[in-house]
Amino acid sequence: MTTTKSTYHQSGMVAVIKGEASSKHIHYRAANQQGTKKVNSGTFAFSVPITASKQRVRITAGDLKRTVTVTAATPLADYQQAANKYNMAVALSSLTTAQQKQVTSFKAPTKASLATMTPAEQASTMQAAATVKALMTKATNATKSQQLPSHVSDGVHQVMKHGVVRVRANVDGKHLMGYTMIIPVKAMKNKADAKQFGTTLALLGTSAGANAKTVMKKFAKETKDQRDSQTTMKTIKSNGVKFNVGFSTSDIYVYITK
Repeated sequence: MTTTKSTYHQSGMVAVIKGEASSKHIHYRAANQQGTKKVNSGTFAFSVPITASKQRVRITAGDLKRTVTVTAATPLADYQQAANKYNMAVALSSLTTAQQKQVTSFKAPTKASLATMTPAEQASTMQAAATVKALMTKATNATKSQQLPSHVSDGVHQVMKHGVVRVRANVDGKHLMGYTMIIPVKAMKNKADAKQFGTTLALLGTSAGANAKTVMKKFAKETKDQRDSQTTMKTIKSNGVKFNVGFSTSDIYVYITK
């Protein structure tokens, strides 16, 4: 049994390990994943989620053993913080402009600030707080299908499916290592679906620290310049966040990493 390399690097949200073996199957164990792969015509390939620290991947085929290294990758963000930021933005998007302004401009009072207020001011402030809480509860409930889960186990998992858009996340402990957005190619010809794709892409990027306007402007330009024969696009970068786009015959994949 052999592998094409002894050290593998990040490719999107994973590292792809390839090799040759004379057995029918190989077994592998990585930091956040293990499994079995069939050997086809003497070759095999499998992917393992990238992690924030260097990992060793053990491969076995019968009595044969081999260990390869996958280099550490830079986390995209703290998962819980990114998910909270994304979910807040999604919830706000369901409110009217006036309601959004009401929520974002409100500052929760502290005990110290309440102590300096008159009884009438205290009552007014508490009423405003109750109104904002009610608005956000309503908005959150209305966008549940678009919300990211507050916790995701280690590895790559689908974390959201809304309409034609699917989102996968690679999580390593508290670290969000990357997102993958998937949308059918044909959906981009539908205005509503294309708008949903753009909104989700912008909000996911923003939750990881990217500038949404910059990303969407560059994405629009690259899409316009896209040739039918191309299967990838130039990497789009914003505030250290990278957006790599790939095309299959049926889907568009956007990998958001650092």
